[in-house]
Amino acid sequence: MEENLSGLTARETEGLIRDAGRSLQAAFNALHRSFDTYFTELHSQSERSLQEALSPLGPLYSQNTRLYGDLYNDLRQYYRGSALNLDETLSEFWSRLLERTFKSSVPTEVSLSEDYLECVAKQQETLRPFGDVPRDMRAKVIRAFVTARSFVQGLAVSGEVVRKVSQVSLSVECTKALMKLVYCPHCRGMSSVKPCSIYCSNVMKGCLANQADLDPEWQNLIDTMIQVVASFSTEPSLDVVLSSIPARIYQAIHYQQENMDTFTARVYQSCGTPGGNRHRKSRPPRAEEEERLADGLRVQTLAHCRAQAGDAGIGPLQ
Repeated sequence: MEENLSGLTARETEGLIRDAGRSLQAAFNALHRSFDTYFTELHSQSERSLQEALSPLGPLYSQNTRLYGDLYNDLRQYYRGSALNLDETLSEFWSRLLERTFKSSVPTEVSLSEDYLECVAKQQETLRPFGDVPRDMRAKVIRAFVTARSFVQGLAVSGEVVRKVSQVSLSVECTKALMKLVYCPHCRGMSSVKPCSIYCSNVMKGCLANQADLDPEWQNLIDTMIQVVASFSTEPSLDVVLSSIPARIYQAIHYQQENMDTFTARVYQSCGTPGGNRHRKSRPPRAEEEERLADGLRVQTLAHCRAQAGDAGIGPLQ
């Protein structure tokens, strides 16, 4: 009889724990699906709006659709948990874009080597051809994607923790204590009498001692999730950041096109003229003028010396 009651108590308690865990796990899973759908749709809408925002650029858009697509693909992979470094990813995008825009600005008959284009790309940080857009966009995009990824991963981890913790295997001592808690009143003919809450709490603490050890870590996880949720209220919001990416790229390219002459001149100073030696700096006009004057002076001096030598009967100077 006692063994039957012990087994019944264990099954009932384990079932109650699993049911409570399933309810909490379902809540986390529902939040995960809801947020993932929301963020994924924001990302897709932003990518779909690329053509409308960048088509006025003509070939700079139509011939570089893969470049823009790669950016969105990298952002998507990061959100899904890839080990990509977002800062490096965005820097690489702007460097590649700079190569394309500069290449389109020079005459078609001018050949630009890979080394020369690499030199051009390295001017991004110093010359800032796209203005403040890359720096501003990088800060906002990184914040948005780090927050979104942290939140969606936190929801997934929380649900998995609940699932594993709910798979309780009760010890023999726990089963006996539960049997006394639940069925002792029945044996005395007082089935309607319920045990006091303190007694129930103490028994369950003993049965779930291992799970209770996780409480500090669980609280840390929940506190972190609350902080992440609070960061969603920081302006600009996620939807604003994602939806503005195409417009910011357009602004950056437009800024460069308006200042292309100045940028090109500074590139020539740093990288040399296309077709010349890489990193060979263009000589300033003043230096070239001084050299021409020096050459002229040397010619005049030599001619004067030859004339004097002839008058003195000295053989011709070489």
